[in-house]
Amino acid sequence: MVFFKPNKTVFPNRDAKKFLNYQVSYKTLWNAIIERLKLQKDVFILITGKTGNGKSTIAGKINFRFAELEDNFILDNGEKMFIPEKHYIADGGEFAYKMISEQGSSLWYDEAREGSNRQSWYDKVNKAIKQRKNTNRKLFNVYWFVMPLETEVDPKLAAHLTCWIWVKKRKGNRAVCEVYIANSQRKGGKGLDIDAIIKREEKWLKENPKRNVIDPIIHPEFCGRLIFAPFTKDEDKKYQSLVKMKSATGKYTEEELEKFGLETKKSDEDIAKAVAKDIASGKIENKIDALERLKEIEDLDDKKRVDLVSFYTKLYDLGTFSQAFTKKNNKLASLAEKLKKKKNTDEEK
Repeated sequence: MVFFKPNKTVFPNRDAKKFLNYQVSYKTLWNAIIERLKLQKDVFILITGKTGNGKSTIAGKINFRFAELEDNFILDNGEKMFIPEKHYIADGGEFAYKMISEQGSSLWYDEAREGSNRQSWYDKVNKAIKQRKNTNRKLFNVYWFVMPLETEVDPKLAAHLTCWIWVKKRKGNRAVCEVYIANSQRKGGKGLDIDAIIKREEKWLKENPKRNVIDPIIHPEFCGRLIFAPFTKDEDKKYQSLVKMKSATGKYTEEELEKFGLETKKSDEDIAKAVAKDIASGKIENKIDALERLKEIEDLDDKKRVDLVSFYTKLYDLGTFSQAFTKKNNKLASLAEKLKKKKNTDEEK
């Protein structure tokens, strides 16, 4: 009797087969997180899935029901691990900063595409996230990364993941997740490789053309399913207030990002606009200083830099770049000079 076709290469993995019908509860997951922290290791959890499936719901339920009630036993300062107004995060700069400023906390980064999307991986904020995750293991934080598509997660970041929760589908008032953890108990073990999981499933579907539902037991990283319901009315009210509060707060200013060492790369237009503004205000008083500032635009030659800043000097009614430095046209600079002289005169009196 033949049990399988010789040309098939993907089979149910013995490491995961025992978890075929295993369900992971909120409490089980949270207890596992706490035990890992007690081993002096941080916890990095990625949650992905289609919009509306409940990604934020699962992160919120665990933080509202457990982390918000759990004492910060790392600092032992009387605070809880999750303080909603402080640890719910919607901005990449804030998340990167709190990765190094918080200790023993549960940091929930909601809709984190800005911080892990492959297209923006060279952004300085993004680099800071990777660097801090790589070098600050002694802070013992729990990091919740919530985003729509697992394929957008940069592999360099995914290599640090402790757990990946894929919100598979929503059915009625319930949603089903598949939970994956890094398989480091075998020879050749490494960080959680999401790309390998996806490619394994693609290969399995080719070898099983009559099947359209993939059994997660083919993955050694699979450890069970998690089923959850929507937010309660109180939880939903709390979540909506956090979203509203963070939207009103907005992103960090450039000064704050620079202070934290997380300044983002400015566009050519932003640099030219800033130079034009400084010319108009009188902070830049001559062409030499202006051209020196324009060297921040690395991809353009001097002529194109001047043409770009001229566009913005015209918006300040200063004419072209060259015209902007004539006393006749630079009205704002002249006014600033008069105010400066008046201030010096008043001080001498």
